[in-house]
Amino acid sequence: MVSDYPKQERGYYHLTDDGWMRQDQPPFPSGRVQTWLYEMECPAEDAKERICLTRIWNRPDFPAAALVLLQRRYGAEPISPSVDRNVTMECSV
Repeated sequence: MVSDYPKQERGYYHLTDDGWMRQDQPPFPSGRVQTWLYEMECPAEDAKERICLTRIWNRPDFPAAALVLLQRRYGAEPISPSVDRNVTMECSV
C-alpha cells in the first residue's frame, strides 16, 4: 500500500471584488487587490495540516477603506484555522 503522506502543496490566493480565488499560474486576476502565497504540508494522515500564508502583493492604488470592506465581506485571509489545520500568517510587503 502506497502512502499519500507527507503531503505538500503550494499556490496563490487572490482577493478580488468577487472574493478569494485560487489561481496558481500567471496571468493572475486583473482585478486583484492582494495576492497571498499558500504553502501547505501535512506530515501524516493523523496530523494537522500546517499552512503558511504570506501576503506578497498589495495593489498600491487601492483605497484602504475599500480593502477593509472587501475583507469584512470575504474574510481578511484566504484560509482560516480549524481543528484540522494550523495557519501561520506572514507579510513580505
